[in-house]
Amino acid sequence: MPYKIAYPWFFFYKIVRISLLVFLPGLLLCIYLSRSAFKENLLESSSALIPIEAQLTSFDENILLQIIPVAVISYLLFIFFFYRLTRPLGNVLAKVQTLKGDIPFERTLRHFYQKDEWAHIEEALSKADKRLQEQISRVKSENEKIGAILESIYDDIIAIDNFETVLFYNTNFKRNFFQKKSEGDIIPKIWHTFSDEEVLKAFRHVLKTGENSSLKGMNFLSSRHPDRYFDLTITPLRGSDGLVNGALGVFYDVTEFKLTEQMRVDFVANVSHEIRTPLTSIKGYTQILQSNLKGLDEDSRLFLTRIISNTERMISLFNDLLNLSVIESKNLVRFEELDLTSLIEGVTQNIQTNYANKNVHVELDLKLPMIRGDQRLIEQVISNLIDNACKYSGEEISIKVESFEKDKRGYIIVADKGPGISKEHLQRIFERFYRIDPSRESMRGTGLGLSIVKHIIAKHGGRIWAESEDKKGTAFVIELPLE
Repeated sequence: MPYKIAYPWFFFYKIVRISLLVFLPGLLLCIYLSRSAFKENLLESSSALIPIEAQLTSFDENILLQIIPVAVISYLLFIFFFYRLTRPLGNVLAKVQTLKGDIPFERTLRHFYQKDEWAHIEEALSKADKRLQEQISRVKSENEKIGAILESIYDDIIAIDNFETVLFYNTNFKRNFFQKKSEGDIIPKIWHTFSDEEVLKAFRHVLKTGENSSLKGMNFLSSRHPDRYFDLTITPLRGSDGLVNGALGVFYDVTEFKLTEQMRVDFVANVSHEIRTPLTSIKGYTQILQSNLKGLDEDSRLFLTRIISNTERMISLFNDLLNLSVIESKNLVRFEELDLTSLIEGVTQNIQTNYANKNVHVELDLKLPMIRGDQRLIEQVISNLIDNACKYSGEEISIKVESFEKDKRGYIIVADKGPGISKEHLQRIFERFYRIDPSRESMRGTGLGLSIVKHIIAKHGGRIWAESEDKKGTAFVIELPLE
């Protein structure tokens, strides 16, 4: 059990001894001087009525009965009030005990034999002051390191507190976003820096919920470089108690990536257009030749059929490439309430029309009638999956489409009873141009359909996977957020 000083008795006794050394001689001197002065007055007056010795005795009795008791009481009152005033010093000494563990052993041993409480306090304060200076030096060093790290980061960084006041920022952020040249003129509020409501909402969302937030491809017209694009990631700043006391925003300059992406989209679009034009011409001229087959032999007719078939396949391939490129570069999806039942029924009717030569039976079990998403893209996903089920099945096609909700997530399942997919191919069927076996080469398709489906679902914040066994059918499962 640690030793605890309840009261500085050593210091109290020291003051009592010193005060007694002053009080007693002073009191005796005052009595002596008063008695001497009284005696001289008596001798000068030489009154014969009362003897001098009797008057001196009376004076001594008054001193003993009045002056000395008053002096003693006054001294005791002084001691009492001094005790009351020095009681808080005991709490100080109790806190000093907690610092003794950090004092070197030889000094602790010296203070153990030195009972003066002020020596303990002086040593503890010296130790505390030394530790404080070390802590200040350490904090300054850490701040300099953090400042150097912030300045060495190429990205733009800003931090705000719960009141949306700017705490700090690096030079790159100031160079790109602060319009005013003088730092003293800068108003340290986040809404004076950004006029974009979406950015302000993102920061406020992080401050309120403590969850990370991100924005893609933001273009800030109010910045010094309005032609630049940034990805913004905002994370909460938490104190030692775990509560959110600020937010940190990191702006990644993606201008070059944005321009490169746009160049890629333009390139694919231009190449697709330039190639589709001659392919369409080839297909047209071939169809003209095919319409007049009287002067052609059997081999020539076969060649014309293959030319048309491969031309159509090339056109479809470039259409899919262009479609995939546009979907990959599209950052924002138009979310709206979709009537899933009506959408799937419409897709099913179109598929059955396209495969009029086959017996297509589609069973619907839709327990989730509404979802949120881009209608054109979701329709493309469902159409692609049902079309694949029809394409790789025999004459009798049986497909089941289900939808349901689970754990605030929406699920859509498109299952068929076709030949199925073996396990070694399930993880790769969403890759571009991937085909399961060479026999599928004769099937109509480009090998990009499932890759397009995967990217569309990813744009909606969901995921897709396949469950299948060889020769036992395949089920594609789509998981989408409902919010």
